[in-house]
Amino acid sequence: MRIEELVDKKHFPLWGILGAIVGLIFILTPQIFYVGALDEPFSMFNHYVSELGELGVSELAWMFNAGMVLAGILFIPFMIGLGFYIDNIISKITILVSVFSCVSIVFVGIYPMNYLTEHSISAISFFLSGMVMTFLWAIAILFQKEFRIHKGLSLGGFLNMTIFILFLYGPWESTGGTRPEFSMSATLEWAIYFAIVGYLLTLALYVWRKESRVKSDQ
Repeated sequence: MRIEELVDKKHFPLWGILGAIVGLIFILTPQIFYVGALDEPFSMFNHYVSELGELGVSELAWMFNAGMVLAGILFIPFMIGLGFYIDNIISKITILVSVFSCVSIVFVGIYPMNYLTEHSISAISFFLSGMVMTFLWAIAILFQKEFRIHKGLSLGGFLNMTIFILFLYGPWESTGGTRPEFSMSATLEWAIYFAIVGYLLTLALYVWRKESRVKSDQ
């Protein structure tokens, strides 16, 4: 298969579907086996996503970290293909932001929380680029030169951007000691996870089904 075929309209949605599946299985499964430093079970309401990759604490940290690396890599051809599929100047700019965001996710897996400085840089790079990326995808969909993706799907991009903003800039404070029963910041981070994986999966499935119907009608 030639490189250009990896990101054509027949193949690029499959990378997005596969990336989302990997992202769901490899990131959610470690929760089941997680036992924290205080022997507490994992909760999305007071544990951050990256805690699942903490070596020496999370039993399946290797699975979480591998999943971040694999998902980041798999989403790269999807992002490139999506940008050329929408085919306007905004979508092509978004390719650059999206690839940077994917690479940031890869480095989150390479540098788990045990490497705090490198991990923090990788994570904040993802959060900032992810916020811009989802906004730009929404704008690119709204201003398509030729109808490719239903404009209603731009709402998912704006929703993602809003959750990113709330997580990054909200006045959230932890209460109740070192491990509060509820942390808005941790909860919003999980909201980002589900929102962005769900949005990219929705876009991938939409294009895949649309192009499959076109092929069957020919």
